[in-house]
Amino acid sequence: MDFHPLDLQEWTGGVWSKIPYSVISSFQFDTRNGVQHACFLAIPTEKEDGHRYVKAAETLGASAAIVEHEVPDCTLPQLKVENTVSAFQEIARRYRQTLPTRILALTGSAGKTSAKEFLSILLGEHTFKSYGNQNNALGIPLSITHIDGSLHKTAVLEAGVRLPKEGDVFASILQPDVSILINVGPTHLEFFGQIKAVAREKMKLINAAKERAYVPSEWAFLSQKHPTYVFSEKKLPGQSNAILYRTCWEKGRWKCCVSSHEFSIPFPLGDLAAKTFACMIGVALQEGVSCDDIQARLLQWKPLPNRGAWKVVHDRHYFVDCYNANPMAFENSLQQLMREQPHLPPVCYVIGSMLELGKNATMFHRPLARCFRIRPEDVFACIGICADALREGFLEQGAQPSQVFTFSTTDEARAWITNLPHRYFYLKGSTAYHLEKLVAE
Repeated sequence: MDFHPLDLQEWTGGVWSKIPYSVISSFQFDTRNGVQHACFLAIPTEKEDGHRYVKAAETLGASAAIVEHEVPDCTLPQLKVENTVSAFQEIARRYRQTLPTRILALTGSAGKTSAKEFLSILLGEHTFKSYGNQNNALGIPLSITHIDGSLHKTAVLEAGVRLPKEGDVFASILQPDVSILINVGPTHLEFFGQIKAVAREKMKLINAAKERAYVPSEWAFLSQKHPTYVFSEKKLPGQSNAILYRTCWEKGRWKCCVSSHEFSIPFPLGDLAAKTFACMIGVALQEGVSCDDIQARLLQWKPLPNRGAWKVVHDRHYFVDCYNANPMAFENSLQQLMREQPHLPPVCYVIGSMLELGKNATMFHRPLARCFRIRPEDVFACIGICADALREGFLEQGAQPSQVFTFSTTDEARAWITNLPHRYFYLKGSTAYHLEKLVAE
């Protein structure tokens, strides 16, 4: 990808301290990730000011920088703009308009990254996918600026709508040909208050689709896009654009019927993931992928690190699913665990509090214990701001006080967990708790 310096100046309304000698091929805002030949984005935040690293970026081989104020004693060409993030978003928006690549934008409350990975596999070669979980105000433009229109016929990009008005911003940048909503649940309630408000914000991305959109049947009433295809497990009266699917866990694999086609998914997914994967199969079918290709390609899927994958260290087995957490994701994760290991030895369950649930967070934590299989030989470590509510929930479900422990932080729990005789551990909680650090090395 080539970005001409004069285009960047026009798109952003900025002014170069001096024009770079060559075109710019990429953008980066973290010098630790490699900035050679890239344009460094100097982003000021509450914790750190990226302008402090412009000189370091120059030393590491960056070709230019976008700044909000010029950094002195630096020979790097600097494009001065009012707001670095907004300028970069505008660059991505304008670059998107030049791309022939067909963009499928995917959003939801749980399982976005796994769904994105799965769908990109189904669509086959020449499909670009956003890196990792680059789905926010910086990640989305980073992903778009990595698309090569001469190589990528299709791109699957995820959008993590977390704040009011982000749906408008992301829709403007992505300009999706196809938009997909996989689910809506209790997330980011500290900003939205109610689940319906979360759905309305995500639907802004759905309604921006140029061609068509996909939504779960229960949220179809919010769609303003025509045509909207509805994911549904049963026929709906008056709905001609339904993607009908059924899933059944049988003999160690999921049997999926999608739009009258049968598929076999040989992974012990939770119920939510199985439904989401079935819906992605429906999207792939409508994108023209054959049934045979779908069945062959889906076998390539595997869990991402820290998202429902096992790690074995020094004879200790860790089920690590601690990228993020909400009630929907917890239930799905535990179903996967039980399907993979139906006869588990004694387990230490390490549960980090679910953040982003707003002022009524405790009401979502106490019922969480209902998702767990509580046995006398298991123990439960509850960590974080809602640890007490988690403990109360486990006691209500029959756990003994001697089985349930609370900790303020992950570091506080570390010594206790290290000294346990248990060999099997389940780790899940919000990203902020970094439960993956409990895996012994």
